[in-house]
Amino acid sequence: MSEKEKPDTTYALIAALVYGDRWLCADACALYLGMVTPKGEPNRRGFLERVACRPDFPKPNPITRSWKKSEVDEWAMNQRRSA
Repeated sequence: MSEKEKPDTTYALIAALVYGDRWLCADACALYLGMVTPKGEPNRRGFLERVACRPDFPKPNPITRSWKKSEVDEWAMNQRRSA
């Protein structure tokens, strides 16, 4: 993708920060978990290859391929407790 074709990640960031039970796409999950590239963009690939595939990470909605924010929150809290 060229610089002009890069998707705007503003909506993913807002979705990740909104309070309540929302469905997060891979980009929003990456941002929410602090996984960003050196350029400040969501590290979608890193999230999908290192986090989403873990057996203890919540399963995505099979149709929308998105994750429930409350389940991601709970998983992140459990990770902090066990660290």
